[in-house]
Amino acid sequence: MRKTENAEVASIVFAVTTILSKVLGFARDLFLSNYFGVSKSVDALSAALPINSIFQNIMTSAIVISLIPIFIEEVNKNKEQAEKDLSNVFAVIFTVFLILSFILIIFSDNLVGVLAPGFVGDSTLRTLTAKLIDLVTISGFLWAIVGFLFGIAQSKKHFFITAITPLFANIFIILGLIFFHNSLGIYSYIVGLNVGLIIQLCIMIYYSIRYLNLKFHFSFDFKSPFLKKLVILSIPLILLQLVNYAVTLIGNRIASTLASGSISSIQYANKLRQLWVSVLTVPIATAYYPFLSEAATENNSEELSNIFRKSNEFALLLGIPITVISFLFANPIVKIVFERGAFNANAVILTTEAFKYFSIGIFALMITTLSMRVLYAMREMYLTFFVSLAIAVINVGLFYPMVKIVGHAGIPLSISVGLIIEAIVFLVVLEIKTHIELKGFLVSTAKIAIASLVSGVIMYGIFNLLLKIVSLQGNLMLLIKLIIAGIVFLIVYFIILRIFKVEEVNRLRELLKVRAKP
Repeated sequence: MRKTENAEVASIVFAVTTILSKVLGFARDLFLSNYFGVSKSVDALSAALPINSIFQNIMTSAIVISLIPIFIEEVNKNKEQAEKDLSNVFAVIFTVFLILSFILIIFSDNLVGVLAPGFVGDSTLRTLTAKLIDLVTISGFLWAIVGFLFGIAQSKKHFFITAITPLFANIFIILGLIFFHNSLGIYSYIVGLNVGLIIQLCIMIYYSIRYLNLKFHFSFDFKSPFLKKLVILSIPLILLQLVNYAVTLIGNRIASTLASGSISSIQYANKLRQLWVSVLTVPIATAYYPFLSEAATENNSEELSNIFRKSNEFALLLGIPITVISFLFANPIVKIVFERGAFNANAVILTTEAFKYFSIGIFALMITTLSMRVLYAMREMYLTFFVSLAIAVINVGLFYPMVKIVGHAGIPLSISVGLIIEAIVFLVVLEIKTHIELKGFLVSTAKIAIASLVSGVIMYGIFNLLLKIVSLQGNLMLLIKLIIAGIVFLIVYFIILRIFKVEEVNRLRELLKVRAKP
């Protein structure tokens, strides 16, 4: 298997597979919403799933993030020793996550009161949530091990395998929902997930042995300098993931005391928000990270800032208009995507309210994601943690007053406000540390924002005009009207960008030409 030496090629690979993954993810969510709507069973699933996310995020967004720059540095010194150290780290991580999983399963019934106190009074719902926690914990363990193997592959610039194998999870969730939603109920989701993860794990174990030279053994060397460096760098990022999970946990605890369907509607809305970030930002951040780490190892701050500006400006060229469109057209988007089967009109209202406020922070989440990768490459893990901790405190502080004002939608509104503040702080930090030419970046961002707002207002007018003059109803017609209005948006948007002489438009055109070449 060939490795990828070019970050742009890696970005394209990740972008294509991410789009495919998100298509499958939406199909998964459509089946889930069709079969179960915003019912109590989905609330129970939504309360349990963050356990899977925290396992996955601790691995991919903490341990792996720390592993890549350390491994690159150690390979330059002694490749053979670096390979041995990887095997030792794998043994330690496997054991630690296995023990943690057993502890969570043993205390799953007690965890229900922590994750969703509003469920405790309903014995049926409590039992269901506890059983789902058991199954989700298994998912989390499998994700953690697969995620570590992904990290090893990416550190050696083997991107394709890490981009394609995650598709199995969504494929088997969909199959589980289709064939077993009647016999297994909500458990069909987790059973499908676990089958997909087991297949992923088998593939990655084979690939790691065959192509990555990883030797699996369970002899532990806790005095290894490699392991010590990894622990020191990972601690602030693990704490960061726990802080993020604490924010999610507090949000879910508050939502569990509100109307039935509040937790699940917030989760559906968040999946819509994460779609854009995953498609537009995560491929760029993931593909560029090894190259950022190399630049940081060489103390090349100019290259670091150059990569940051190019990736951020390109992401915002698409991210800001998506923020505007998502806010203005939250209701038709939710109706088109989810309204069918058990996902009724009330579910649309609940999810629309949450998505509208989530959408405000889409562009800020993109900036934050890319900014953090640059700081990680510079090994500024503790700085990143303390900034994020301060933002988490702001989020939690806003939850209660916002919920009183706008109900369950106050939770996504608080998160969006926190993201905007966080993005501003990270931009200032990067200007100080790498001189990203913040003034020029802000001017470019302002031009994109003006073009997006003007185009959004025109699109809104066209869409409402179509609603009045075209009497045909239904979600298919709603989609057609939205597409027509969206085409008008694109025409106006790019005309304004050309008038403003936004350089990123030329970069986008060049990238499309490159992709179009055979």
